[in-house]
Amino acid sequence: MKKKIQRILIWIFELSLFCGYFYILFVNLVCGLGYGGISSRGQAIKILIVSFILDVALPGLIWYQHRRIMKLEKLLDEIYDIFDKIK
Repeated sequence: MKKKIQRILIWIFELSLFCGYFYILFVNLVCGLGYGGISSRGQAIKILIVSFILDVALPGLIWYQHRRIMKLEKLLDEIYDIFDKIK
């Protein structure tokens, strides 16, 4: 049961990262368009580059940290199990 709940929580977390990816892109584009509009191709490219960097970097970094923490927690549980067996 614990594994099933953990998988559901992981699925919800990964879905929220996926939705956050598009949310960040949308917010950056709307903010870029909202402040006086885009008057040149250069401004549009800058907005798209910043949006792309935020969309790729932030969710990817959070996902990597989440996976790493899960691996460390699993290792810690295994160490506790070994110590429990020794006692």
